[in-house]
Amino acid sequence: MNSKRTVLVVIALLALAGLSAATYVFTAHSLRYRLFCPFATGCDTVQDSPYAMLFGIPVSLLGMVGFAAYLGLALTALRSTARARTYRYALLLLSLLEVGFTSYMAYLQVAVIRAVCSWCMFSAAVTVALAVLVILGLFGKTKNASASLGR
Repeated sequence: MNSKRTVLVVIALLALAGLSAATYVFTAHSLRYRLFCPFATGCDTVQDSPYAMLFGIPVSLLGMVGFAAYLGLALTALRSTARARTYRYALLLLSLLEVGFTSYMAYLQVAVIRAVCSWCMFSAAVTVALAVLVILGLFGKTKNASASLGR
């Protein structure tokens, strides 16, 4: 498997992890359950804040859509060799949007809400990791194994 395909597989797996976390938060929020907050104590404070909704849509649902888009684009790029570069550029655009939005939401948690949600920070870390992988997958140089062996 070449390195670009490996990066796409890792992107898909990370997107699946992010999708799982966002689904948990969305489900708990929708059912009005208290969140299990493994590394901080502010999960419910963040989820109960007015910033947990954007135009009447739960931010966790937006997270689900974003991670599902990463997953779909990565899997489609894996299957479509002819248009894989187009899907990688779509992943780059998605990454720019996601990192910007995630940064804003992290700012709100720290500066405005004054509470930190473990799930949100996990989502932010996954989003940054996905962006780095997308950039590597799109612009990273792949080294030919036979060229490095002098053949």
